[in-house]
Amino acid sequence: MKTNSALAATCLALIIVALAGCSAGSKSPTQMVQDLQPTDLNAHAVLAIKQVVINRIAVMPIIADVPFGGEQLAAGAADTITAEVYQQTSGGSWTLVPQNRVMQEVQALPPVTGANLDTTAIQVGEALSADAVLYGKVVRYQERVGADYSAERPASVAFTLKLVDMKTKVILWTARFARTQQPLGANFFNLPNFLQNKGQWLQAGDIAREGVTEAITNLRNSLYTQPNPASPSPSAQ
Repeated sequence: MKTNSALAATCLALIIVALAGCSAGSKSPTQMVQDLQPTDLNAHAVLAIKQVVINRIAVMPIIADVPFGGEQLAAGAADTITAEVYQQTSGGSWTLVPQNRVMQEVQALPPVTGANLDTTAIQVGEALSADAVLYGKVVRYQERVGADYSAERPASVAFTLKLVDMKTKVILWTARFARTQQPLGANFFNLPNFLQNKGQWLQAGDIAREGVTEAITNLRNSLYTQPNPASPSPSAQ
């Protein structure tokens, strides 16, 4: 444990010194590391999303949809991501359709596949009178092989999420998350994640949780937020 902590501290010091020497601008070395860190989330929202008011959302179970030639998903992959999505969307300004109601409608339709996923989402949303449906698929979910500080193979997770507006049947927002944990020596720009995780190799569930959190945060920031009627207007204050 002490050896790993010392290694992390040494790497941090070396990188900060190197960045400080290369920096010609006003940003601090820490800011440069954060700016240069690659993102694992690719999200896109249509411009009209800010004009759409969504209160009632149906969250469909995430499906497994491994591309041709892809590796079989680890057990429980789709269920794990579904649970994370449901937890992350609970609370706030959204009202979620109860999961048992969503499951009833999904099970009443033909089996959901990658080919009919969009169509099924619209059918489910119509049956539940939802304002929008949040759904998606997991395409990669490989568990870590090894221990916390000594992994033979890192965990790897990739999934996509979509939000369809039931009034227009337009997909307002899409997000794709893909991450395979890398050792610090392979990519020094992973330093923030390396330190946050205390130099440990994560399990697939940990990566999935981080990915869903990033995605749902992006979705909340993209959507129009309806003012709370209980809050006084600026002119009334």
